[in-house]
Amino acid sequence: MSKLLDLLAQQHAIAEQQNAIAEQIKTLQSNEEEAKVMKFVEELEALRNKYGYKVPDFVDVVHSLHGVKTAAKTPKSVSVKTTKTKAPKFKVMINGVETILQSKKAGAVGKTIEALGFTTYADYLADLMKKNKVADFDALIKKLGGVPVTA
Repeated sequence: MSKLLDLLAQQHAIAEQQNAIAEQIKTLQSNEEEAKVMKFVEELEALRNKYGYKVPDFVDVVHSLHGVKTAAKTPKSVSVKTTKTKAPKFKVMINGVETILQSKKAGAVGKTIEALGFTTYADYLADLMKKNKVADFDALIKKLGGVPVTA
């Protein structure tokens, strides 16, 4: 018995929702702009039914008619420019000479580094870490008391 009452209550609620929707439609139809839109939708629906299109196929036809490009039909390669973050630089004192170090391995080989007999920045950095008995760049900067360089 309670299932029957539940179903009757649901039916009553649905009827009230349908009445509310019908009222909203009447209100919108009284608005000139909304009435134009509704007429257009009705015409589109009539065309769809006339030619027997399913909704997705009909939408494709309408899009192609108006030249709307969809992502699925016109794939384009879009490149996003990303700015590379520069390796932070640190000012340190090595053998009484102020030097700027950076964490990346491919730094510029300056005259100071060449004078010490190194041909690559990576070799110079590796030698500094070995001499200072540290495992990585951050430990080297900490041990040498590096100060971050801005700009």
